[in-house]
Parts: sequence; C-alpha cells; structure tokens
Amino acid sequence: MAPMVDLSHVAYRELIRSFGGCDLFYSEMLNSRIVPHEKPGSSIYLRWARTDDLVFQIVGSDPGKMAEAASKLCGYHPRGIDVNMGCWLNKVMEHGWGAALMKDPERAGEVLVAVRAAVRAAVPDLPVSAKIRIGYGLDREYLLDFASMLQESGADFLVLHARQVSDGMNRRARWEYIAALKERLSIPVVGNGDVSSPEDALSMMRQTGCDGVMIGRQALIQPWIFRDIKALAGGGTLEERPGLEEVMLRLLELLELHFPADVALKRFKTAVPWLGMNLAFGHHLSRQVGRARGPAQAREIIRESFAQGIS
Repeated sequence: MAPMVDLSHVAYRELIRSFGGCDLFYSEMLNSRIVPHEKPGSSIYLRWARTDDLVFQIVGSDPGKMAEAASKLCGYHPRGIDVNMGCWLNKVMEHGWGAALMKDPERAGEVLVAVRAAVRAAVPDLPVSAKIRIGYGLDREYLLDFASMLQESGADFLVLHARQVSDGMNRRARWEYIAALKERLSIPVVGNGDVSSPEDALSMMRQTGCDGVMIGRQALIQPWIFRDIKALAGGGTLEERPGLEEVMLRLLELLELHFPADVALKRFKTAVPWLGMNLAFGHHLSRQVGRARGPAQAREIIRESFAQGIS
C-alpha cells in the first residue's frame, strides 16, 4: 500500500489487513524535522497497530535531520525506512523535499547515504528504500543514472511511480520506465501507477519484470484488492465484493479506536469519496457525510443511505 497523506493511516491499514493479501504498508509521509520531537500516541501520524509489515516514509532534504528521524523510527521495529523523492506537491517541493531531490542528485545521494548509515547503526539488516518518479522530463538515461546513484548510495530497493513530476496523478503511467529500471539495477524494483484491478497488477509484473507492485488510490477504493491479486496470482477464484456499508462502518470504527473524535471524523470524510466510487449514490453519500458534525452522525448517515438505497 502506497504512502498517502491523511489516508495511509493506522485505521485504513487495519481495514486492508482484515482482507489480507498486502505484504507491505507504507506510513503517511513523515516530516523529518518533526519526527524527532514526536511521541507515539500523542502524534496523529505515529500511530500503528503493528509495525512488522510497516515501512516508515520520511521526507526532507537535510541529511542530518533525515538521519536523526530514521534513527528514531528504527526504534519502533518497522519493516523498513523509505526516503520520499517522489512527492510532486508544491508545498513539499518548495522546501527542496520530495521530487525536488530528483533535480539535485548530489543532495539526494547525501540524504540516502546519511539515512542508510543511521539505519545500519540502529538495525543493521533493516532495508532502506526510496520512492521516486520518472523525473522532470522523459529522459530515460537521467532516470537510470539517478537510480543507479541511489543503489550505489545504499538503497536496498526502489519504488518507481511511473509518471513525470509535472504529470501529478494524471496522464498514463509509463510502465516501460519500470522495465528499464528493472533491467538496469541489481536491487529489487517495485512498480507504481495505473493499477486499477488485480489483472493490472499481474500485467505490470509480467510486462516490466518488477519485483512488486505498489497500489495507492485503488487500495482506497477497494481495500480488498490485495486479497484479490493474491487469489488471481495463485490461480484461485475471486471472492465476492464485501458489503460497502459494512466496510465503511468498520473504517469509522477503526478511526474512532485510534484517533480523537475530531480527527476520526475528518479522516472519515476524506475516505468516504474514495469508497463511494463503488456506489451509484457515492457522490450523494459523500456530500451528506461531509455535513456530519460527529462520528455518530456520520454513522447514522451511512446506515440511512444504504437503507434507502439512494441512487
């Protein structure tokens, strides 16, 4: 499951875990300036039910601060530490973070080396990765050189979101760049972009030779997609889609379990439009939930909407 701000949180992860099939979860993007001063429980970002399948993703461009954040996060026994070099949002890149590092290979290498050293000192065998994009243009050689530099700097695997920075989340993902990266590197490569079905996941692996598939938006829409990918890959049959009312209410329950009521409600309002894409009345439902003043009211709106079968 891909890292997504306000969405790849503990409650959504627990929902997806309940269906099975997902091997690795990524945290929300964690600010390396803030992490050293945060505490689990009091921070809305440092919350989890388990960490043995969780990769913490950190963002920043100061090698020292990134190393400090990575060192602290190692103490929570995660499955890995990831460096964000692919976020395309201006509010991130204006600080020189995220995809901005792809314009500065020297600084990107320094960050990776520092994080790798900090992690090695804390937990020697813990993997360090980086999530990147194609770059600022369709320059294949630049991408391959940049990725090779990250490999030499200590990355244990890379995730490639196969879009340019300027593409944002639009335009077709260019899977051919995943294939080129896989051919060039000796470390594992995970592909990301335009996986909207179990069939897409298997097609990406078949077409590119990648070692894994990362899914973001479709995992929000269909939290059971990882289960279905595993079933299809194993030659099995797909289970029926779970009831959406039950799925939504379960997510709300998990949010209330892990967050204060106001945060739970805000994050539920963020999630409902995604889950609502499975429903003919999803847009109406999202608008109604958006007006809810508390989790209890949101729960009642969900129940009433499904009872009425609004279309």
